[in-house]
Amino acid sequence: MRSVDLFDGYLQGTLSTEEHKQFELRLKTDLVFEQAFEQHKTLVETLQNRAKQEVFKAQLKAIHTEAFGNDARVISIKQEGFFQRFGKTAFIAASTGLIAVITTVALLSAGGYLLKRQSNEITDLKREVVELKYSQNGIVSAFTSQPAPPRYAPANLEGSGFALNNNGFIITSWHTISDADSIFIENKFLERTLAKVMISDPKLDIAILKIETDTVYKNWNVPFAYATKPSDLGEKVFTLGFPRKEVVYGEGALSALSGHYNDTTMYQVSIPVNPGNSGGPVMNEQGNIIGMIRGKLSSAEGTSYAVKISDILNSINSSNTEGLNVNVSKKGLKNLKRVEQIKRINPYVFNIMVYKEN
Repeated sequence: MRSVDLFDGYLQGTLSTEEHKQFELRLKTDLVFEQAFEQHKTLVETLQNRAKQEVFKAQLKAIHTEAFGNDARVISIKQEGFFQRFGKTAFIAASTGLIAVITTVALLSAGGYLLKRQSNEITDLKREVVELKYSQNGIVSAFTSQPAPPRYAPANLEGSGFALNNNGFIITSWHTISDADSIFIENKFLERTLAKVMISDPKLDIAILKIETDTVYKNWNVPFAYATKPSDLGEKVFTLGFPRKEVVYGEGALSALSGHYNDTTMYQVSIPVNPGNSGGPVMNEQGNIIGMIRGKLSSAEGTSYAVKISDILNSINSSNTEGLNVNVSKKGLKNLKRVEQIKRINPYVFNIMVYKEN
């Protein structure tokens, strides 16, 4: 469904309960989408007001005709041409409408929502960083008299990743870290920490990182396991990732058991994802990992792809890397409510920061 149709469906109340829920979730997490919607709503309201004016004018004309007949003329006290009388108002109204249309089209185009500009390729979800955090931190510290957090140079790219085991191994998307000069990870539980690439599998689009300082993961207790059995169509799933500076939750379902062009190494999932989500875990309702976010279909919002955990594990096992063992039997999250699952998972989902020379 096109974004414009989603906008109209939401305004007219024709979306299903699930579509309505997903739409409002996306408004909160996708700034470009929210701006496009607001512009569309303004345009719709402008057109509706114009239509009401036309109806009112028609009613007045009908009253006038009934009272004075078709041949009656109304002569203005001050004779003015049409443009002198209405030109300024008409010009302002036309300009406002044109600006609203142009702005809406620009926002939709920039966000990849305009159908004629879309393609059917997978969009990588690495996030190019525009760093405003430092100045914001400085302002906050000035008001609160609290010391500002450490100032780091902004990364070139950012993405997501998650722990594979208690030995400091982390998985992320290869397209995020390729050609990196240095890689750091962090989250609210972990200060920025250096990691190095141990394994790369560009074909599967995965990379395995290792934290360089063993004291960082000394007390790790990764709570989730890895689902070895294939997941079912329609199964409820959720993901955590870093399309922004704090972790973001998304939920949906498995909408297909294969990926782009029937790629059997991927699942298709109905979770809205954004740049920065690449490398984030996809989990079933038991809290077990079933895959890793790879990207999204550029021509269909809410259509995302995840590399299957079975293929990830096959790639890991073939590497014979020391210490890179994963747990496929732990069930520590199975009977917990979602909010409790997330609390236990969050310390092991990371913001991946990539630095490059050029």
